Amino acid sequence: MKVKIDVEAKKDDSSKIDCYKISFQLAGDIEVSKKLYEPDMKELLDDIVDVLGYKPIMEKFNCTIKEAQEIRKKIDRDSDCKDCELKLKECYRCCNVCESPLERDLLKALVKNNIEVELQLRINKDNTVSHFPEPVDPENILTIPDFYLESDNKKICIYTDGHTYHERTEYQAVRDRSIDRELQNLGYVVLRFTTSEIRNGLSKVIKVIKKSIGITEENNFDVSLNNIKITEGTCIRCGAKISYDLKKPLCDDCYQVWMQFGNMDYTERYCCKCGKECYSTSYGSPLCKNCI
Repeated sequence: MKVKIDVEAKKDDSSKIDCYKISFQLAGDIEVSKKLYEPDMKELLDDIVDVLGYKPIMEKFNCTIKEAQEIRKKIDRDSDCKDCELKLKECYRCCNVCESPLERDLLKALVKNNIEVELQLRINKDNTVSHFPEPVDPENILTIPDFYLESDNKKICIYTDGHTYHERTEYQAVRDRSIDRELQNLGYVVLRFTTSEIRNGLSKVIKVIKKSIGITEENNFDVSLNNIKITEGTCIRCGAKISYDLKKPLCDDCYQVWMQFGNMDYTERYCCKCGKECYSTSYGSPLCKNCI
């Protein structure tokens, strides 16, 4: 079935929309059409967006229908997205701002290590900056690092070079060195990582970045409460016993239902840890107040 939408202008003012004509092309030459005025058309579009699962994504990331569609498509079709621990947390930046799989891999690793970064910062030759998605000034732009962060008065630019050092052409190497020198003159620290380094040694890459912002293994430890390891948890929706994993607080059946809307803040019934009814948990916060 094909759907066509035509816009009909007002008779007394052709610059203004009078109504929308929606035509449904059925089997053969059968066509059904209906005219909708502005309020009805808006209501129909809202319903379509809701049914397709775009609405919670648009609300979560304050994005357009097109951007939500791209996110939904990746979640449904990309195996990495389906199993991603950061699903519906970093989807907008991952799908709509990152420009390569390398950037996506590094972004996820940075977020998991609680390293806050800005993507696609525009750094100009006069040392002014602008932020994504602001337009780039082609006459003044110096560079757009893949990631940017600040720590202890350090301004750090991170690049994921989509080639190894051996694959770089002489022009690319000269251009990169020139940009690096200009950035350093402006007070920036520059970190560049190759495809091989990110794909085969992501943990080492994270260590380098942590070191650049003053985080060492000694002051970056995690203490577990009384060293008690909990293995059994509770589905926060139906109360079934599941493996204890705060990143997956629903059983398989309830997760499939939850995925239809993907609302991280939807109120659930049980605490994932103690299993008690509390009606205060959610997928994004699966513990009751007593267990937090």
